[in-house]
Amino acid sequence: MAMKQNTVHDMYVQLIDQFNQARLVGDNNRVPLLRKIVAALDNPDQHYHVIHIAGTNGKGSTGAMLSAILEAQGYQVGRFNSPAILNDREQIQFNHQWITEAAFIDSYNEIKPVVKRLGMATTDISIFEWQFLISLIWYRNQRADYVILEAGLGGLTDATNAISAPQLTVFTKIAMDHMQILGDTLTKIATQKSKIIKSGTSVVTLYDQKPEVFKVLQNEAQNQGVSLTAPKTEAAVLARSFTGMTVDLHSDLFNWSALKLNLAGDFQVQNLTLVLTAVAVLKRHHVRITDEALRAGLQQIQLPDRLTVISQHPLIVVDVAHNPDGMTALTNSLKRLAEQYSLTWVVGFLADKAVTPMLQLLLPLANHVLTVTPDNPKRALPGDELASQIQILSPEVDVQVMSSMPQAMQTARETLPKNGMIVVAGSFYVARELAVMEAEHD
Repeated sequence: MAMKQNTVHDMYVQLIDQFNQARLVGDNNRVPLLRKIVAALDNPDQHYHVIHIAGTNGKGSTGAMLSAILEAQGYQVGRFNSPAILNDREQIQFNHQWITEAAFIDSYNEIKPVVKRLGMATTDISIFEWQFLISLIWYRNQRADYVILEAGLGGLTDATNAISAPQLTVFTKIAMDHMQILGDTLTKIATQKSKIIKSGTSVVTLYDQKPEVFKVLQNEAQNQGVSLTAPKTEAAVLARSFTGMTVDLHSDLFNWSALKLNLAGDFQVQNLTLVLTAVAVLKRHHVRITDEALRAGLQQIQLPDRLTVISQHPLIVVDVAHNPDGMTALTNSLKRLAEQYSLTWVVGFLADKAVTPMLQLLLPLANHVLTVTPDNPKRALPGDELASQIQILSPEVDVQVMSSMPQAMQTARETLPKNGMIVVAGSFYVARELAVMEAEHD
């Protein structure tokens, strides 16, 4: 049996190695091409209800909340989300389980002849596009009731836009990120994302999107002849800790008192508002979701690296804040939750991110900063350059350049004062290295 496992694993590794690693998002020809493939596969996405999520920040949290609630109600739920932290298979989940290597290979083999029949080579399709197509097939074969489909980047040219009209189209907070692909204004970015709205869907978003973003989404919904729901909501956080919070949320659409959420960070209130709006719209569509299922689901959310506590002694939290909006959310939460702590930050960023605004947010909360170089040779900002930027911005902050993630964590632990806590933040690659270390440690 061990031998058979090994061969499946070898086949899987070989398959991943031969995929085209290019990021083809931004190319206008991709989605029409993928639509052709999806149609030739007999539209697997029409076998289940799809909830399509786009936005800048909060997609992962919103998708995790929705899938937890639907699962608590007893539905079979697929969730496609990116990027992965530990393993690519994390991106394709069904009832919280990652796709197995064998199922990944089987789904690939189901698609391959169709691609060949269309006169294409398997390498004409990027790795993200393959993952998306494989997820569609696997969820059909698993007989999913619901699939939460998270757009990878943008909307218009994102692989996930190749689906038919979903039951719901959900927009989380839209902010500045990936400007080189999506455009340099909020209106341009929102326009790219709005193009996932299709005739036949219902659109859900936040009342407090920036006005220019709201206008773009409203116009596109009108163009497609679909409803847009974004109720003004009153929210009050009754209790908060690093392991969760209790919230009251009221709007014309819903009234929830003392909802318990096992996620920390006040930024989650915004995502929760969106989820409660989505649930209210689903109920209008006669989808059965009981109050009990909603309350239970919100206490069973699994979400890596969003203000996640990975150690109590010393207190260590990880957050993949990698754009100014995400960093604002993280630092606002820390101001409320970590007042009595001295903070040591372990940070690393990609060079193409808005690093200076992020540093301006985190440095006032930093006693000690250790810089690392993310494990992405093409896009990483070297740790020594990051340290130089920090010294220019905040000469009084104690900064050290670390040669590796293990060295950074060891140094952070060894130099931590009694009232200290460690915050690991920045690129997904930094969180991934930490997760790999933790897994080896266990």
